[in-house]
Amino acid sequence: MSETEIPLFGALVNGRVFKVGNTVRRPTGPWTPTIHALLAHLQSKGFPSPKPLGFDSQGREVLSYLPGTCSIDLWPRALLATSGARQVGALLRAYHEAVADFAPPEPPIWRHGPQAIAPGEIVVHGDFGPHNLIWTDDKLSGVIDFDIARPGQPEQDVVFAAVRAAHLRPDDTAKAVGFESIPDRRSRLEAFAEGYGTSAAEILERACAVREAELKRIERLGSADVEPWATFLRRGLNTWLAWELGWFEENVSKFLAV
Repeated sequence: MSETEIPLFGALVNGRVFKVGNTVRRPTGPWTPTIHALLAHLQSKGFPSPKPLGFDSQGREVLSYLPGTCSIDLWPRALLATSGARQVGALLRAYHEAVADFAPPEPPIWRHGPQAIAPGEIVVHGDFGPHNLIWTDDKLSGVIDFDIARPGQPEQDVVFAAVRAAHLRPDDTAKAVGFESIPDRRSRLEAFAEGYGTSAAEILERACAVREAELKRIERLGSADVEPWATFLRRGLNTWLAWELGWFEENVSKFLAV
């Protein structure tokens, strides 16, 4: 008798990812061997990520299921606290340290295509946000969804995660994730920076350039019909990010302690 398949929501296209027992089943692609090698490396380092378990009879990848709570819409209570931002920074630092000596199989093929790791680069997660962070008993206990991991500068992950964990975003979006009022963004950013082992000033110094590059990346890959960026483009994510970036540039000076 086959095990029950429970759909997991929050992916780019719902109805493609399922929980089966203590495993997760997902579609594969040319990038899958590289990502499985990455996950196996992280397992060898003791980093809390899914373990690659091969493939099922339908050709889907099989990964270990990480129990806990992540954020599809509302954030977990622990992340709404300023200390939660510190935990996010600390786990991102742990990821960067764990992945620092990862050597992908040849040829390294990522979701966007082949790309070697250049000097000074690591494999960034690429989507280190609340929707991919697992919480257990108010502790950050794991990271999922490494599908768009790629070679890049660590600051790409740092800025992406800091903007979200510190909620350096327009006021109207605060209540949507569970804040009762506008959060203390400076305190949250400082907590994240402390967790990662850097400074708020250093993050903000690079933030605009990193975010502009990410917007251009979505437009470039989306226009070339590369998924998931093509879907991002169809859904207007580039327009949203351009608006959010404009707000960020107008308010960035407010995020530094005086």
